[in-house]
Amino acid sequence: MLKSFLKNTRLWILICNSDRYQKIKMPVEYKKHMEEVNFYSELLNNINYKNDLIFDVGANIGQKCAIFSSISKKVIAFEPSEKPFTYLKKRFKNRDVELFNCALGGEVSSSEFYEIKDNNAYNSLSKKHIETTVTNREISNIGLVTRRKVNVETLENFIAKFGVPIYIKIDVEGYEFEVIKGLKTPVPLISFEANLPEFCNESISIIEYLSKISLNKYQFNFTADNLFLLQRFVNKEDAIKFLLETKHNYLEIYAKLVL
Repeated sequence: MLKSFLKNTRLWILICNSDRYQKIKMPVEYKKHMEEVNFYSELLNNINYKNDLIFDVGANIGQKCAIFSSISKKVIAFEPSEKPFTYLKKRFKNRDVELFNCALGGEVSSSEFYEIKDNNAYNSLSKKHIETTVTNREISNIGLVTRRKVNVETLENFIAKFGVPIYIKIDVEGYEFEVIKGLKTPVPLISFEANLPEFCNESISIIEYLSKISLNKYQFNFTADNLFLLQRFVNKEDAIKFLLETKHNYLEIYAKLVL
């Protein structure tokens, strides 16, 4: 009981997420973390746009958010899950991270949110995600999935409030297309996950949508374990061709605005 209580205190959260603790206690994870820091630093340094704002959509417990806050002046993070959001508040108190306990989608509304017991990383607004990816990969017994209503906002409304970010990271477990539909303003860099083959069509729709709102000024690439799979960013047609042919079952898709 006491041990469980201590693990939820802000002091313990800060200690276990500190570089010193990670380096000593979890050297493999720490090495991966530093590789991610270098990956994102190099990626954003190669974009000709002020690096003072990042949107983290689907922040979970803030692993990526911590990286973004170390390389950018301000991070706006979104997380509709209650337990991860409480964790985020403790972890990023007095930091340049502004937190919102809401989901993002194509329009302002409320929607059913699916939460998986003991595996918050797979929580989602996508019923299809629960019925396909979660079930097919035996992530959870369907009986351990609960539902509740959450508020849904749009990316465009937050851009109106905070300005255009250099980068939007989207990790929302199958709800990526809905999130993207709430965006009207092209931003320099966007990434979103793709669970394949279940969400191949949705990923293609995102590529087509981003191409439409940018007048075909987005180019695309794909990563696995923070390594780009293509030697260069490619146009819409080549990106879709790659998606249809790849054997990967999970990818991060990057869209870079080329002016």
